[in-house]
Parts: sequence; structure tokens; C-alpha cells
Amino acid sequence: MGYLRQKLSSNSLWERLAFTILLFCIVFFGVMTISYFLLPEGLLKNKNPLQNWEPSDNTAILTLQIFFYNMLSVLMIAFVSLFGKKKESEANYLSVGYLVFFAQICINGIVAGTWSFSLGGEAIPFIYRITRTFDLAHRAGLWEMTGQLLITCSLAHISTVLTSGKDTITRKIRHIHLKKDEAFVSIIGFVLILVGAVIESIAINSL
Repeated sequence: MGYLRQKLSSNSLWERLAFTILLFCIVFFGVMTISYFLLPEGLLKNKNPLQNWEPSDNTAILTLQIFFYNMLSVLMIAFVSLFGKKKESEANYLSVGYLVFFAQICINGIVAGTWSFSLGGEAIPFIYRITRTFDLAHRAGLWEMTGQLLITCSLAHISTVLTSGKDTITRKIRHIHLKKDEAFVSIIGFVLILVGAVIESIAINSL
């Protein structure tokens, strides 16, 4: 666990990305598999009150609705990324943003594993639940999760409330600056989430 914390808090953005992608694959498909075999079908269907909004028949407006809905999770990731924790023996602070990101990934894995999509229709066999994730032309999930992943890794060093053991220090937000590669990857993350919103809106209005 200490090795993983070290990699996720690395000063190298690309190292953070590599290990977060690896962990994402393990967590998402692992949770999907476990939930498929152990949890009842439709467990989380229509359980999220934030999803109770009327989709627009206009694809452009629906795209914006979906995009801003997805921004709620991004805002939460950004907010908790202001908090960092480390053990006294560790060099870098681990962003709490990872916790929110992987909590979201676990929820997504359960939704896919139990087929709890609000507009999912009739459940499909497990193998197709996995392969449909990679249907990037028609499925938005991987676009959106990848965008969230990029943003999470990009913001991993913006913490202003830093806790090491029993000691906590704070710094002002104006002292936080993203490196060029972090800003670039963060922008790509937002673009991927927007692409996912476009794909999802087209899929919904084609039903």
C-alpha cells in the first residue's frame, strides 16, 4: 500500500497517470465482476435522486445537461483535492481526490455489474457488459471516467490543507499553480467528459 501511495503522489504526472490507470482497470472491472455474481440485478437503478431531471429532446441542450451533471463529480474531486495526507516517513502528500474518484468508479462498476442503468433496457450477458464499455462510438462511460481520471491526477498536488501525522498546515489557494503538463492533461480531461456527454445525448435521443 505504501508503494502505491508513493506512486499516486509522485512528482511525475505521468507516473501518477500510469498507476491510476492500472488501479482503475483493476477496481472497475473487479467491482463489476463481483457485483454481477453477488448483488441483485438492478440494485442501484433509479436510486440517485440527482438523476431525476427531464432529458431534453434537443441533442445540444441534452449534451449540456449531461455535461454539467458530470461536472458535479468533477467539482467534488477538485474540492477534496485541496486536502492532502501523508505519513511522516512519506515524501509527498496523497490527494484525497483519489478517494472520491475511486468511490465513483466503484459505483460505476456496481451499476454496470448489476445492470442498474436508468435507460439500460433488458439486461445483457456479463461478457457483453464488459465489451460494451469499449464501444467508444456509442457508450459514454469510458470517455467520462477517463476524463475524471485525468483531472484527478492533474489536481493531485493542489492541496492547501496538508496533514502529516498529527500535524496540519495550510497554505493559500493563490500559491497553488498547475504545471504546464498538469494544466494540459486537465483540459484534455474536460474535453473527454464533453465528448462523453455528446455521445450519451445522441444515444438517449436515438432511443
